[in-house]
Amino acid sequence: MRTICTIVFLLVFHDIPTFAQAVRVTGTSVTMAPPSGFTAAQRFPGFERPDLQSSIMVTELPAPADGLTRGMNAAGLASRGMTLISSSRPQIDGTPALLLHVSQTASGTLFLKWMLVVGDTKSSVMIVGTFPKSLEAQLSEPMKAAVLSTRWRLSAAPNPNEGLPFKVTGTPALKIAGRVSNMLMLTESGKLGPQGPDFALLAIGSSVAAIRIDDLKTFSEERARQTKQLKEITVSRGTSITIDGNAAYELVADGTDVATGKAVTLYQVIMPRSGGYVLMQGMVTTVRANAMVPEFRRVAATFQGADRPRPGPVAWQGRGITGGGEVIPSGAI
Repeated sequence: MRTICTIVFLLVFHDIPTFAQAVRVTGTSVTMAPPSGFTAAQRFPGFERPDLQSSIMVTELPAPADGLTRGMNAAGLASRGMTLISSSRPQIDGTPALLLHVSQTASGTLFLKWMLVVGDTKSSVMIVGTFPKSLEAQLSEPMKAAVLSTRWRLSAAPNPNEGLPFKVTGTPALKIAGRVSNMLMLTESGKLGPQGPDFALLAIGSSVAAIRIDDLKTFSEERARQTKQLKEITVSRGTSITIDGNAAYELVADGTDVATGKAVTLYQVIMPRSGGYVLMQGMVTTVRANAMVPEFRRVAATFQGADRPRPGPVAWQGRGITGGGEVIPSGAI
């Protein structure tokens, strides 16, 4: 988890929040009631209080809830740098869910999280509310209540481009399939979910936190080597390019799929933008790279930035910035 917020929250927050009315989270089919003072996040689906280093992040996943929660025990969480405090099984609209309370240290600060997972045999949603341990007395119960206010309306799935600060156009070979948090996914089938071991996947999204990039080439190569699905990653070529009038860096790398052991080719574009960066990552088995890397490049060339309209004010009755892991994704890239 990364954040650029300062510690001024210690001086400006003293009361216990009241709650807003339930609102739909932009870019998702989830509604929830955030605590007082939390507004719609600009870099991910959810809500945030940057001045308090606190956020609520919503991630919808094309994966069954049982599979997603299988490793969410003390040992599994510990492997991701989290300490389990408590675990319970609430009902959300009559559907069994998993509620976790965990702690995690990032950048020298101890954070607490309330994490909720609910879903069915095909899809699920994860809500992660994060706040500093130092604000536990003020924020823990309001954040827990906000997470438990989650309602998931599958029939209300929005346009996958809703709320994104960019748009791209698919090709006949790579079609827009949907969203996973702040990432737009393109697949050969045009659908999310398992694609088969040899099929191509392209993900495009914006960084959750602002970040300074001093050397674009070096940053791009380091970011490519952090790709969790691959190991033994070697950059084979890279070049500076321009997309939508912005400087960017494109590279191609070779690696091995951690799950299947197959040789995989990674296509990546990093483009600094709006204090953070846009990440485009396409992966395909190396035997199909000659056919699919040009398709990744064609989609990347259609990128158009768009100033994300700021949502109107939440309907208050009174008066979220985190990254995530791979087993417990939050959408951060």
